[in-house]
Amino acid sequence: MPTALDDLARRIAALEAALPELSRSSHLAYSSVDDGALKVTSNGRLRAVIGQQPDGTTALNIVNGPVPPAPAAPTATPTLGGVRVGWNGRFANSTPSPLDFSRIEVHAATTASFIPSPATLVTTIETPQGGTATVPTTTPVWVVLVTRSTSGKASGPSPTASAGPAPVVAQEVLVGIVGELQLADDAVTAAKVAVGAIDAPALADAAVTATKLGQAAVTAGKLAKDAVTPGTVAADAITAREITTGAISTAELAAGAVTTANLAAGAVTAGQLAANAVTADKLAAGAVTAGTIAADAVVAGSIAAAAITSREIKALSVTADKLAVNSITADKIAAGAITATGLAADAIDGKTIKGVTITGATVTGGILQTGLTGRRVLLAPTDPVDNSPAPSALLYSGADVEKQPARLTAEVRTTPDGSVPMTRLTGPQLTADGTQTPRLWLGSGSPGTAYPARGSYSLSVAGESGMAGEAVITGRGGDKTTAASIEMSVRRGTGGYKTALTHLDPEGWFVQLADQIAAMYLSKDGLTIKALQGGVLIQTGNGLRIQGGAIDVGSGLVKNSSSWTPITLRRGCSQLGGWQAVTVKKRPDGMVALRGIMSVPEEVTDNVIGTIDDPDLRPKVGEIFPVATPNQAGANLYVQPNGNLEIWNTTGPFGGWLSFGNVEWSSVD
Repeated sequence: MPTALDDLARRIAALEAALPELSRSSHLAYSSVDDGALKVTSNGRLRAVIGQQPDGTTALNIVNGPVPPAPAAPTATPTLGGVRVGWNGRFANSTPSPLDFSRIEVHAATTASFIPSPATLVTTIETPQGGTATVPTTTPVWVVLVTRSTSGKASGPSPTASAGPAPVVAQEVLVGIVGELQLADDAVTAAKVAVGAIDAPALADAAVTATKLGQAAVTAGKLAKDAVTPGTVAADAITAREITTGAISTAELAAGAVTTANLAAGAVTAGQLAANAVTADKLAAGAVTAGTIAADAVVAGSIAAAAITSREIKALSVTADKLAVNSITADKIAAGAITATGLAADAIDGKTIKGVTITGATVTGGILQTGLTGRRVLLAPTDPVDNSPAPSALLYSGADVEKQPARLTAEVRTTPDGSVPMTRLTGPQLTADGTQTPRLWLGSGSPGTAYPARGSYSLSVAGESGMAGEAVITGRGGDKTTAASIEMSVRRGTGGYKTALTHLDPEGWFVQLADQIAAMYLSKDGLTIKALQGGVLIQTGNGLRIQGGAIDVGSGLVKNSSSWTPITLRRGCSQLGGWQAVTVKKRPDGMVALRGIMSVPEEVTDNVIGTIDDPDLRPKVGEIFPVATPNQAGANLYVQPNGNLEIWNTTGPFGGWLSFGNVEWSSVD
């Protein structure tokens, strides 16, 4: 039960946690400037004017800002008509981009050593992310870059880069640039004329003479109608290929010109034959087929002995009345010719049928099996293993170690509320006495009050009921709630067999271990973990995070998620002797605190002074904090996501040291 002292302690802790946030909050949230401007100064120098400007406009005007860092070296590559200059968005000495960045100026000259000036300014790059620009030139040039801030301050020049314009080649010449006036006399020769470039409209009248025509240059498609006359045809120039169908009639044939060898197949039909022209000796073997025989043309006297075989008999043309008595014997019946539908009732009694497929039949009594040995399935009206009256299916694996097969049996169990049907699945028996054989019981209970309808399942080992390895799974249904439980028996050391229980229902869930050492409950009231002996260990791979309410620790200590860790000091900075070390530490809520005092050399003003090496302690996004100095010189501490601690916007010399009190940030969001 919390006491008044506990409540007071919590209130004090809440105030201490809120104090840093209040110290960083703005005190001008609800202030305004009417018809005037707010001037920002540093060491007596005007830095910015916020509000009404001298020309009557209202704006934020940055003046007298610091000198920006010089850009990194540019790249220079040839391009058509000039040089392409590129900048990668970086600054000299890996300095971060200044917050008052305005643009990058691109300067070019024809000499390597020149001073950037308005006369050498060619173009600008407007984004701190980098970009490219083109310097028009016909000769090689040297280029440098200069950073310009919003207050007009210019950096020193970057290193130089040099290149010349790309030569003009065919791929770079646009269509229409070179015309007739640009071609010199005799500039176009035969070798320069493309195939098909000169067509008929481009030729003058009578420009092509016979001496200009090559061999086979004139084809049939080039000849006009009636251009070829008899006097122009050479001997043997016309062959069969050149004669069209129907072009030669009877009048054009000489006597005896057509012989038998010249007749095409089928050229002579019945209408061309004279009466009695075809006799028997004129018929080729096989010339007469069934289709050429008239109806009733063949009579019995015309059929030779053994001329008709089974091939010539039409299906179903021979019926029972056509068969002689005893004409069909057993050796005349093909295998599988007689099916179940072809048998009369009670035709088979006590007989063995082999190789027969029976469809749609009902077998009453007896045993059905797929084989006598090896892997097989046996169906029996009673269990042949224990002689119980339960219908069973026996599954033989065919393995040598199998003493009894697996069984699927329909059981009936007697309960105080009547008989209950059960289904039992027994695994293969591998021992002679039947022990260690698993059994699975499936039941649905009964509709009575003593044993309400429910799903019931149990798994046990034959001969060891209630001992190690047994698991009973039960479920309840039929009303508005459902529940399930699993009860297992296990052996623990020399303590004999213990029972473990898992229970689930709509109201909660709990796990009770086998020997009552520990238990875990989850219900509407929350999660409860109990350990009757030893302690409770909660172990995860990525740390434990608890949120959504207060943490009540009954005993023990809630430890921080990390220890105070030193940072890497840079630019000659070091620990200030006799004072708190510069270290960082993350609290359980993910907030990281920075503390300590460092010694700073006199020449250090704006730059990186240290690095947080552990990525888990860095902020997700950059944050800015004020820092303390012995002579009250102002400065801002930038904590970057890459771990850098940077000092910017200083108002004077530090005086030898910097203090990092009340500096903290979130490492999780």
